[in-house]
Amino acid sequence: MLDTLTRLRTLEPNTDNGLYQTLLESTLAIPFRIDWASKKYTYVGPQIEPLLGWSLESWQTVDDWVARIHPDDRERTVTRCVELSIAGVDHEAEYRALTSDNSFIWVREVVHVLSDEHGQTSALIGFTFDISKQKKSEQMLEAQKLSNVRLQERLNLTHDLHDGLGGALVHMIALVEQGNEVLAKPQVLSMLKLIRNDLRLTIDTNTSTQVRVPESLQDWVAPLRHRFNNLFDVLGITCHWQFAQNWRTPPNAYQYLAMSRLIEEALTNVIKHSKARQVRLCLVQPEPDALVLEIEDDGIGFDVPAVKASGLGIGMHSMAVRIARVGGVLNIDSRPGCTLLTVRLALSQPS
Repeated sequence: MLDTLTRLRTLEPNTDNGLYQTLLESTLAIPFRIDWASKKYTYVGPQIEPLLGWSLESWQTVDDWVARIHPDDRERTVTRCVELSIAGVDHEAEYRALTSDNSFIWVREVVHVLSDEHGQTSALIGFTFDISKQKKSEQMLEAQKLSNVRLQERLNLTHDLHDGLGGALVHMIALVEQGNEVLAKPQVLSMLKLIRNDLRLTIDTNTSTQVRVPESLQDWVAPLRHRFNNLFDVLGITCHWQFAQNWRTPPNAYQYLAMSRLIEEALTNVIKHSKARQVRLCLVQPEPDALVLEIEDDGIGFDVPAVKASGLGIGMHSMAVRIARVGGVLNIDSRPGCTLLTVRLALSQPS
């Protein structure tokens, strides 16, 4: 190998071989050639030394290459290279290469397989590229993605606590403050169970694959109606519930949870802000692939654009984002005497 390397490096630049060699050795890529029968290097570009620190003379056989692959990458890289080389298939490999100062850098090798007249592998020629900067950028991007995912999880949890547990607490506080009777132990226990159920629903929202969608619209609405009617009765609010009995097309778990949270938040807002005496909730499927929710009250109303512009409409924004994530659109119209919240959710029909 040493003789070959010396001969190649001393070829005259004005010869064809010399020109080819000069071109090879002036690139950032590191050229190499391996004789398949002997598994020895017959050429390695001099660029290898400034990149990895190993001298040209230290690249004798493929065993030197194997020894300088990171232990975690070694078996995968070597096994794949050998299998594809035997099969006569050109290939690429990315791995961490050991430097002479015992650090590692990322490299990519592009390998072309040469075959003899019988179709048997005779040699490997290729280039080695330094991809450390690219890998560092990819790792930084991956870290940013992970950070964004964690941030989104925190935002989702904030929304869930605001829309779910927050609504339950408002429910309880209003019942205590505005009710005329002393609460009995069963009532207090019932309130605590509702808060517990809200916490469970918050957890389920982040593991929605474990949530079971109710068998019918009636089964979905019934617990919500029972829960809020108790409070509406105490506050003197009349609520009219309109809904179909059965699904035409059921929502998925994400959509079911998002709609449940939105209904809870919307009805809680009626209690907190509207001073309404009449409330209407309508949940229907006008088409098999659509679910439409309407919640209307006769309260004092509010200026929707002004609230959005002021930045105070955190709850509205939370509801809109939640519904948009599951394929729905939220619209709110309000004036004194009538506030109408409408959601249209696109459903996927079973094949």
